[in-house]
Amino acid sequence: MKNTAFFAILIVLIFGIIYVLKTSDNPPETGMTQTPKEYIEYVEQKKAEKRNTE
Repeated sequence: MKNTAFFAILIVLIFGIIYVLKTSDNPPETGMTQTPKEYIEYVEQKKAEKRNTE
C-alpha cells in the first residue's frame, strides 16, 4: 500500500514538472544534446552577450 502511494505521487510530480516546463513561456535552456566543448562555447557566448548588454 505504501509503495503504491509513493509511486503514484512520484508519477504525478514528474508529469506536473514536465507539463510546467513544456507550457511555460520561457523554458529553461538545456545543453543535453551538446558536447562538452559546444557547451563551454555556449556559456562563453552567453557571458559575452551579458557583458555587451551592460
